[in-house]
Amino acid sequence: MTDLNMDEEDPQPEPEREPHAYDCKVRSIEMSEATISRSLLMLARIWAILNPGASVEQRQYLAAIVAAELAGR
Repeated sequence: MTDLNMDEEDPQPEPEREPHAYDCKVRSIEMSEATISRSLLMLARIWAILNPGASVEQRQYLAAIVAAELAGR
């Protein structure tokens, strides 16, 4: 029977590694930052492509919902 005791071997130390972006503290993104406005524009264009038959009233309603959410209401 073989001995399965691993206590005799020295464990290998963890290699040094640079912190990944996911390991760093998250910064807050302000509403005035261009990233958010570009993302909203891109999503609006995608929605328009996926819903070509949407009426002007539906588009205005969606825009009003987005504006209310951004205003924090």
